[in-house]
Amino acid sequence: MGSTSVASSMAHTQQTLLLPTLVKQIKPDRRLSVLEIGPALPETIKFFSQFKCRLHFAAMYTDPVLQMQLGECTEAELAEKISESFGFPKDTRFDICLFWDFLNYLDDKALRAFNTAIAPFLHKSTRAHAFTVRTLNTSFSNQQYGIEQAHMFSVRPRPGKQARTTPHTQAILVNLLSNFDIDQGMLLPDGRLEILMTASL
Repeated sequence: MGSTSVASSMAHTQQTLLLPTLVKQIKPDRRLSVLEIGPALPETIKFFSQFKCRLHFAAMYTDPVLQMQLGECTEAELAEKISESFGFPKDTRFDICLFWDFLNYLDDKALRAFNTAIAPFLHKSTRAHAFTVRTLNTSFSNQQYGIEQAHMFSVRPRPGKQARTTPHTQAILVNLLSNFDIDQGMLLPDGRLEILMTASL
């Protein structure tokens, strides 16, 4: 499994409603390719060690594209930068994408660029997990996520200053992230929506 540096700070856990639906479809003998948007947290590595899989970590929360989107870069330039940041082998096809709340750090132009950049690495059965919002006044804490158990994700403070967030409602997300269809959504007590998506290729 590919990895970056492993965070060691203490985390707390939260019940997740839809993640088990995604995980229970994984057969132990199936080879998987998993994209994690975020650092290589120890609990996530441990969780996926029970499967035959390759983990790909993309440190997008600290990527320069978050600052580039604030300037005069075109959508095409942002898509090219995201593709460069990914650096995945061309034959990579993800079975599972863990986007967490990252999509809410991208404005409309950058999210369309992300949609373009991720497209070559999807197949028609790719599933994704993400957080979005019910209303645009919902805020996102500066935190990072991992998988503790099939029904539990871990949450710990994200080091450094939080980048600007631009929350997306479910309706906006499906228009900007057109490579995916939303299959399920569950409203969380804090106003976020936990969603599962399938690639719409």
